[in-house]
Amino acid sequence: KDEKDEHGMPIADVHFDDHPNDTAMRDHAYSQGQALYAAVGATRTFPTPPYPSTHNLGTNRMSEKPEDGVVNKHGQSHDIKNLFVSDGSQFTSGAAENPTLTIVTLAIGQADYIAAQMSAKTI
Repeated sequence: KDEKDEHGMPIADVHFDDHPNDTAMRDHAYSQGQALYAAVGATRTFPTPPYPSTHNLGTNRMSEKPEDGVVNKHGQSHDIKNLFVSDGSQFTSGAAENPTLTIVTLAIGQADYIAAQMSAKTI
């Protein structure tokens, strides 16, 4: 898209597409689950389609050195000292569970760091 906001800045076009392997793995999991349920006596199963939402993770590497990533361990930009990123973009990948509590935990620690830096007048 070439759509722009009121300041003339391009508007991000964010979308999520399943990779063919994602679909194949999901279909395999459905068939394995159905086989398990049938083995224990289930007469009907209902594969649930994926929810129309995602936890977008990655794309904002956390690193100690600016040449290796975007932010430090506190989510602070290496290039802009008063810019902090408080989301899952620093994660290298998703885990087995919803990442929200981990993101909240990191944000709480980040808030403490920001408060300390502001008290020290370093940002």
